[in-house]
Amino acid sequence: MDESRSLKILIIEPDVRVTEMLVDCLGRRFSARITCAGRGEDALDVEIVEPHDLAIADVDLPGIDGIELARHLLELSDRPVILTSGRPTLGQAIEAMRLGVTDYLPKPYPLPYLEEVAEKALRAHLRRQRRQRRYHHLRRVARKAATERQALNDRIDLICRDLVSAHRRLVHRVLEHEQAQKS
Repeated sequence: MDESRSLKILIIEPDVRVTEMLVDCLGRRFSARITCAGRGEDALDVEIVEPHDLAIADVDLPGIDGIELARHLLELSDRPVILTSGRPTLGQAIEAMRLGVTDYLPKPYPLPYLEEVAEKALRAHLRRQRRQRRYHHLRRVARKAATERQALNDRIDLICRDLVSAHRRLVHRVLEHEQAQKS
């Protein structure tokens, strides 16, 4: 992915070996800054301080589980969240999709597939962010143009009133001058 800023990926995985494998794989593929956490609570603490572009979390976490973690992460930001599980259930998969999780991968999954899912999710996320920045920029420009147009209209109105007033004074003087010449 060719982005001007460094991507940030959050991995929440209790198994250290799996974490190392994901860091190696995703770090190489995306040249990303990767933050790791073994518990959902730790991941939330990290995410609040420093938002990430992508979160990959195991469902079977100690403490807060991956489904609840995904709910909190998606409330904090619209970043993509990918869930994985060594013991996937249909109920978890349905709940994950209801929440808006990008994908739900049963373990073991092929790393190239995870890379592909992550890349698609990141591209879509970055595209949404660019579109949102462009939208906000255009709104600021439109707001500024409307403000300037109103200020210009106010100035034009003032000039018109001054011209009308000056015209009235001139007409009044001409009439006075004509009256003075008649008398």
